[in-house]
Amino acid sequence: MDIEQKSLTELRWIRILLITICLPVVVIILKALETLFIPLIFAIFISFVFAPMRSWLSKRRLPLWLIMIIMLLVIMIIFVSLGLVIFAAGNSFLQQLPKYQLKMVQQIEYAQTFYEQITAKLDLAFAEIPSFEPAKFLSQESFSITGFVSKTIGIFMNTGSRFFLTMVFLLFVVGGSSKREQRVRQVLTEAENQQTFETLLSIQTQIQKYLTNKTLLSLGAASIAMLLLWIFGIDFVIIAGLFYFALSFIPNIGSILSTLFPMTICLLQYGFGFRLVALIILLIGNELFFGNFLEPKVMGNKLNLSPIMVLISLIFWAYVWGIVGMMIAVPITSSINILLKRMNEKSLISAIISDV
Repeated sequence: MDIEQKSLTELRWIRILLITICLPVVVIILKALETLFIPLIFAIFISFVFAPMRSWLSKRRLPLWLIMIIMLLVIMIIFVSLGLVIFAAGNSFLQQLPKYQLKMVQQIEYAQTFYEQITAKLDLAFAEIPSFEPAKFLSQESFSITGFVSKTIGIFMNTGSRFFLTMVFLLFVVGGSSKREQRVRQVLTEAENQQTFETLLSIQTQIQKYLTNKTLLSLGAASIAMLLLWIFGIDFVIIAGLFYFALSFIPNIGSILSTLFPMTICLLQYGFGFRLVALIILLIGNELFFGNFLEPKVMGNKLNLSPIMVLISLIFWAYVWGIVGMMIAVPITSSINILLKRMNEKSLISAIISDV
């Protein structure tokens, strides 16, 4: 009995050692091949979101190739329409950029002058600090419109190539799903088949509900924010709404980041006053309503992740894949948690990740 216990302990330590060795290697691979992995992850998530549509079309006894064409057309119409909206909003932003560039310089110079006056009056010992003129970084000489345009075009081209890869991966994910199920059923026993498909179904159901509810809630929050900006007469309403929608997928800090852009535009457009204070209060109220009241009621804790684990996963995936990693950190971590639970109900890692 002691020998068996010793063997189990040694096996556990060997497993921990292997995980410790493999984790940095996995991170390096994920970072090096992010141009492939990110479209693949998005393709899998899109297939989860459109699974009800595929199921509905299958019940109409449509062939698989026609179902795939319909799904791709719907997805492409959505993303192309979104791309056209972004392009139009970006063009408007580019035309007014010099005006806001000048206003930003004026605000920074005003703040710098105010600071120098305060330090001079107080006659502080540390008043003589190295000269720093932040306005120079936003001056016409240091800022190139051509460079900004070229960088923007590069971002659009990179996004377009990733979208194309996502569509290619989606073809393989959706098209080969039935064949994969048949191959898995042939290899595994009946009990293993049941456990495998229960695990996959659990992952698909939870991620599907999370993405659907989160998308609808983010869309609602962004719509109200855009309405507020329109009422207050703020420029770049569409761009602010898109930022609001996209950053809402980042847990904890996304809601804070999403309000910075409209607040900055309001400050530059109208200066500091009642309009800015009222807008800040209403935007924060909008975030509190959707993030702290409505979202827990609609979603509950379906993903079963502890708050500290959400924060850790946010930092980890931000390091691996940047802003995109932050947006998909929660569903990826939830999928890992489900897999660990199915593999071992008494898994220590799963117990740490879970909220219950």
